[in-house]
Amino acid sequence: MNLPMKNIRTLSIAFFAGFVALFVASHVAHAQSKTGKNGLFPTKSVVIAQKSATGVVKMRMDHMKAMGTEMKRIGAMVRGKKRFDGSKIAAASEKIADHGRKSSKLFPKGSWQNPTRALPKIWKDWRGFTRAMNSMVRSAIVLAESGRAGNKARANTAFIALGKSCGACHRNYRVKKKKSR
Repeated sequence: MNLPMKNIRTLSIAFFAGFVALFVASHVAHAQSKTGKNGLFPTKSVVIAQKSATGVVKMRMDHMKAMGTEMKRIGAMVRGKKRFDGSKIAAASEKIADHGRKSSKLFPKGSWQNPTRALPKIWKDWRGFTRAMNSMVRSAIVLAESGRAGNKARANTAFIALGKSCGACHRNYRVKKKKSR
């Protein structure tokens, strides 16, 4: 087989690029497999964000969905739809607080492209946004303490306060959902 030098060089570059792509992909897959245990998202549940989201926007959406899932879990117990279990409320609240502590890293400048619902106001009012996140974290900690103490009344009050802190952030820093009729 007699190939011109130009073709050999092109094939060599293509082979090398393919090797690098496989190497990077294997490391990304390895890193993602570890996140379930000790990475950015310590939760075992897989939450799927919008299919068109990628990168930090997808991570952020997954992160917020995970907090919403924990809020629903707590809400069912606080409202009496499920048996009140203070240890489960504490665990769910601690997950919310942990997600809240990590949230500011998920809003780097320039990450307001579609399909995100984050408003550009987040980056214009970074202090206010981080203050709102910190308020949510404090509310989640109070709820965790109430659950750990087994105090239903205090847990109910703390749950309402946590919901209000989430709602305040959504009102100020998130695009409103379109109402379906």
